[in-house]
Amino acid sequence: MGAVLLLVLEASRLVFLANPKTATQSVRAMLRPRALSGEWQNDPNARHAGIAPFDRKWRKLVEERVGGPVEVFAVVRAPLARLDSWYRYRQRNPAGEARSTQGMGFEDFLRAVLSDPVPDFARVGAQDRFVGWTGARAGVDVLFDYDRLDLMMDFLADRVGQRLHLPQKNVSPVPRAALPEVAPDLLAALHSHMAGEFALHAAVAETGVLFADD
Repeated sequence: MGAVLLLVLEASRLVFLANPKTATQSVRAMLRPRALSGEWQNDPNARHAGIAPFDRKWRKLVEERVGGPVEVFAVVRAPLARLDSWYRYRQRNPAGEARSTQGMGFEDFLRAVLSDPVPDFARVGAQDRFVGWTGARAGVDVLFDYDRLDLMMDFLADRVGQRLHLPQKNVSPVPRAALPEVAPDLLAALHSHMAGEFALHAAVAETGVLFADD
């Protein structure tokens, strides 16, 4: 089975939305044996689609299948770290391909993210849009900080009724010791361009988890 928009845990009425570059392959591998099969798994447009498409297309069906309201959760990541992950991931693509970052530095990639139109290699989506962030609350019920996945594991242990194991999947073969330096003017431009995403992550990172009803 390929990557899917969501995993549905029937017994606990949980839905996991896969936000790219936030350990999604690891979480999917952990939860898939418990996941409910459904039409959402075969939707070619469903991968990484976010809360709005889920609400519009799948929520009613999923809640009918599990017998009641579901609790949706996802993971968000510090915006600059997530951009670095995309940059490094696309360095694996052959040079010259539209989605390759070979032959460019990290700052070149960041400038491409800010450009209009955005080239294919710099299309990375927006976490605030993915989770339905309004500036005050998210459309996703529970959000976890990528740097505090221990809190997600505690949450799942409580909801599922047992401690799960998170495998290592799609991990960079050469982890970064630290993010590259970014020029202050470029960093300021990113904060302006991605203000919603930076605000979202700040809200989640404050305690490592953000509940929509907080």
